[in-house]
Amino acid sequence: MNRLSTQSQLIIAVVVIVVIAVAATFLLIMPQFDKASQISAQITDTESQIAQQQAVLDRRTSAKARAAENQVELLHIANQVPEGPELPTLIVDLQDVANAAGLTFTQIQPNEPVPAVDAAGKSLGYTRIPISIVVTGDWADHVEYVRKIDKLTRGVRVLSCDYAYVAPTETEGAVIKGVIEIEVYTMSIVQSSRPSSASAPATASPPASATPSQ
Repeated sequence: MNRLSTQSQLIIAVVVIVVIAVAATFLLIMPQFDKASQISAQITDTESQIAQQQAVLDRRTSAKARAAENQVELLHIANQVPEGPELPTLIVDLQDVANAAGLTFTQIQPNEPVPAVDAAGKSLGYTRIPISIVVTGDWADHVEYVRKIDKLTRGVRVLSCDYAYVAPTETEGAVIKGVIEIEVYTMSIVQSSRPSSASAPATASPPASATPSQ
């Protein structure tokens, strides 16, 4: 058997190396590419699931925040427009505000409750309660009183304000008498039951030490 020439041996060696390299590529490297592709697909799928779960979490968080805000708003509305008249509490509040403004709270008259209706006469599901208030004092104090009424927790609508000058007497100085018509609301339909006209008790007057604004 003739020996292969050096050139032939070199060619054979190169061919063997190429075959080994190709075999290594198919047997070792190509499976790694396929595995990497599978891992990449898994990563993409996982990221998609995470994004979906995050979207659900965001919606739940947003809904919870809205629910909390709605609850606060409902409580605020419930204070402004309660289920029942709660007139004793309202009268005390109006009297305290008059005292704080420097006025003398003379009289308060809750009038007949009136079911609220629209232009066609259809019930709106709540009741209006007109109330007349009589207070006396300086003009600036009257202005302050109306401003404070607007800031009450209970929703109060001022319908009208009529003022008249009261001349001084031997025992009292000149004052301005104000008759203020307001309206409050309840969510329930209140039956008509007009209470008698009530004059404010002596405690309704501001303390002797109080100095009304000028």
